[in-house]
Amino acid sequence: MLGAPMSSLSLPALVTLGGVAAVVAFKFLSYRRKSPALPCPPGPDGSNVPTSDPWAQYRAWGKEYGELVYIQNRNMLIINHARVAVDLCEKRGHIYSDRPGAPIMDVTGMSDVLPAMRYSPRWRHHKKLFHQTFRQAVVHRFLPAQYAKIYEFLNNLITTPEDFMQHTLALSQRVIYSSLYGLDIGPEHPLPRKTVEAVGIAGSFLVPGTYPIFDRFPWLVYMPSWFPGCGFKVRAEECRNIFKETDAILYDMTMTNMRTGQGTSLIAELATKSGGLPEEIDAIKSVGTASFLAAADTTMSSVSSFLLSMCLDPEVQRKGQEEIDRVVGTHRIPTLEDRRSLPYVEAIYLEVLRLHPPLPLGLSHNSIDDDVYRGYHIPKGCEVVPNIWAMNRDPDIYDEPDRFIPERFLASEEGPFRHIDGNLAFGFGRRTCPGRYMAENTVWLTIASVLATLSLGKAKDEKGQEIDIPGDFTNVFFRHPKPFQCSFTPRTPYARDLILTTALDEK
Repeated sequence: MLGAPMSSLSLPALVTLGGVAAVVAFKFLSYRRKSPALPCPPGPDGSNVPTSDPWAQYRAWGKEYGELVYIQNRNMLIINHARVAVDLCEKRGHIYSDRPGAPIMDVTGMSDVLPAMRYSPRWRHHKKLFHQTFRQAVVHRFLPAQYAKIYEFLNNLITTPEDFMQHTLALSQRVIYSSLYGLDIGPEHPLPRKTVEAVGIAGSFLVPGTYPIFDRFPWLVYMPSWFPGCGFKVRAEECRNIFKETDAILYDMTMTNMRTGQGTSLIAELATKSGGLPEEIDAIKSVGTASFLAAADTTMSSVSSFLLSMCLDPEVQRKGQEEIDRVVGTHRIPTLEDRRSLPYVEAIYLEVLRLHPPLPLGLSHNSIDDDVYRGYHIPKGCEVVPNIWAMNRDPDIYDEPDRFIPERFLASEEGPFRHIDGNLAFGFGRRTCPGRYMAENTVWLTIASVLATLSLGKAKDEKGQEIDIPGDFTNVFFRHPKPFQCSFTPRTPYARDLILTTALDEK
């Protein structure tokens, strides 16, 4: 009874009450001893966290508050400088290699996808398999599929140029379907469309502040979708269902092809070697899921950003074409073996990823312990947001950082040929993109192939007037060019024949 006097309580109750009080007092004193004497970094109150172009506001906050921007009511740390990201996410990877464990990630199914998975034995197991599959020493196995799909892409650009945005998306997806699953799945198939839809939904949940009611009341994630304020769960569950469906369908298709003698694939071979162990099959499916999700937006973003950049800067396009003509000639399309001989093409590739990173905010890291950095306390469980967009526009590193200038890499002390791990677009530390070697090959080969064979420019209307290209980009979690009109013309009659011949030879 709450109002009972102390004398009316039995001895066991008094002992229990005393024990509870002792525990509470001990935890309070322990907390006081552990509580940091150092302050957290400065920052805004978090009431107006933007959901559109958040990377721009985060950079503005960095100019106001300094290199570390901390939003206390969200326990979120924003990093706008590469040196800070390296210090924390790479040099202190034992603290900052986790991902935020928000319950909504489970609802969307993102917590089962390797890039967003929590730092755990399961993540390490999945990453090990992914690394074995996509490490630099073995990615050459994917080159036949990459060449074939890139040649098809070139052919599509000259036959139906008005659909080039769809061709760009199809290229990145078809490389994965062919390389990993041994499947030739075109853009008309429902699976690619569903994948793009799921990626879009997932991206909306990865931007802080998109669902403010959920930020205030996180327990809503456990309520049914019909509960007031829980409408967001409909979209989240739709995302999870698409992930499961595409994952299962692709796996079943490639395994059926192997059993019926229609062809094998890397995924099928891995499954055969697994002995049917559930945890191994889970990891194998994760390799495929992470790959086609990445292809659905990040690879597509880089290729479409390149196409847009060439339309807006014909002088850069001309210089790249001249280098290819001089080094490779006009009788063939460049291959990966030509890469080290094409420094300006390399510089174009680097500038595309610098100015237009597909994930401007990367994927958030999460601290698994308290930390002290530059005199500030960083709490355990802090969401660390690497603002790659701002890092790549750091005026202390890049002159005229908002302009597309490939020459900056030619003039740099390091030169254009640098280690891939220095490319911020692929992330930091233990959470660096494990598929970066394959992704880089696809993007670089596409850039070189397009420059070698096609001239890009502004499309014309029915009166012969050039149609302006606004150059706008999407402004949520994933960043890629918004639809625009563009023309693709074979550079020479021989270039047209070369496109048609190579595409036909690969079929």
